[in-house]
Amino acid sequence: MEHLDKKIVSLLHTVTTENAENNPSSTEVEALSHAHEKEPFGQPLQTLMQLNGESLVFAQRYVLDERISITMPKSFRDMPIHEQRLKYPSHHRPDFIFTNEAGTINLTFKHTESPLQTEELENFTDEMAQVVKQTQKLTEWFGHEVLENEECRIGYCEFMTPVWNARVYNLSFFTVLEERALMCTFNCTDEEMATWQPVARGMLLTLKIESDRKENKPL
Repeated sequence: MEHLDKKIVSLLHTVTTENAENNPSSTEVEALSHAHEKEPFGQPLQTLMQLNGESLVFAQRYVLDERISITMPKSFRDMPIHEQRLKYPSHHRPDFIFTNEAGTINLTFKHTESPLQTEELENFTDEMAQVVKQTQKLTEWFGHEVLENEECRIGYCEFMTPVWNARVYNLSFFTVLEERALMCTFNCTDEEMATWQPVARGMLLTLKIESDRKENKPL
């Protein structure tokens, strides 16, 4: 796998295990699902949304020195370093971690050193899918694909992993930023998945490479 160095594989493992013990029995009960859904990918995001009885304001947020932007709840906070070390103990943890107040819903970003060109993204996504299937104890596989929004091409892998007495929904997505792989992951508990899966997909589709903003930024 040409593009996937050890750091990317370690990062992927870190953000999908979330410092929780695997529950091997879950993999025996749950059947892997490989069917691609036919409905449109993602839920259009509104400025004000009601999720699980809570009113959340969504807004564009700039990340990585304003080199990218993505729409997320304004209430998502930067995870303090002491929480990061507990939740993601590996030194390959993401560069930026946003989370809800309870710490059960997370959105992470890592600009890797791995070279990547836009025309290589489809192969990169296929390789990522192989790594996930080979290294994670999956309970469900939703699929992988390369999508396009108005700004960029984005690959993703979507799956469930077992943790202690629960499961975690993972949406790992990736694109090209300055000729290197940008790795992003959304995850939440299985109890929150029904509400947040379509929202997470909608957030993915708002990812934007802010090349014009960087060029116009004063020195």
